[in-house]
Amino acid sequence: MSKVTIKRVLIPDETFEGSAILKALQEMLHEVLQDSALRQCVLYIPTKGALQGTTLEGALGTKASKALLSNKRFPLESSFLRLETDASFKGYTPCDAVVVIYADQKMMDKVDSNPHPKLVICVPRLLEAVDSWKRSWGPITPNKPQEDFELIGNKVVEAALLSMTSRINLGNQVLSSLDQESVKDAFRILRAHRQTEDPGNIRAWCIKHGWHAKAADEAVKYAIKAFGLASKPSQYGRHWATDIYEQWVEGAAKG
Repeated sequence: MSKVTIKRVLIPDETFEGSAILKALQEMLHEVLQDSALRQCVLYIPTKGALQGTTLEGALGTKASKALLSNKRFPLESSFLRLETDASFKGYTPCDAVVVIYADQKMMDKVDSNPHPKLVICVPRLLEAVDSWKRSWGPITPNKPQEDFELIGNKVVEAALLSMTSRINLGNQVLSSLDQESVKDAFRILRAHRQTEDPGNIRAWCIKHGWHAKAADEAVKYAIKAFGLASKPSQYGRHWATDIYEQWVEGAAKG
């Protein structure tokens, strides 16, 4: 089965006067008109209070706002829009398109853990509030060239991450005890050979390659601990550790 391509759009709110929100809603409607498969559209906001007396309410209009606050579906051509908040949006929430308003990283992690959306539009509370999401996906920003992020500069570390990803159960929200040991070992082997990488880059890479946000956070925790060791871990002189490190070096050389 081929992997579904997800269109991700970032619309920074530079004026805080509602223009970014209006642009996001217009972008959603444009995509709905272009793609009949986008039937279930979700407006995802922190709380219902974010839709009362705000620029979002002004952008939506009174009729749509009242309907959404009453938990009713608002019609959009052949589709519909409904409201979800941080308390109600889950990893299994049905949705073909999600517009996240006043977004932060926690909200975007929830969207990333949901396998259903084909379209994600993000209007962040502050641009730096979704920095990790932006690094992971390099989303489209209207009227601007798309940024191409090289998440991992150290190719040996990237080869190790690919190895970890092939071994762990990506279906788990958190790492199992066996997966924890595997990840810990990998980062300690890297440290033993003086290899390191920015933890934020590791998190962004893991999210992009299918790790749940909680599992990615665990990986970062183990990376920080291993990379912060003052001296080389003595137990990693064993033959198997040398072998696997050599495999990573070979993988890095192949690109």
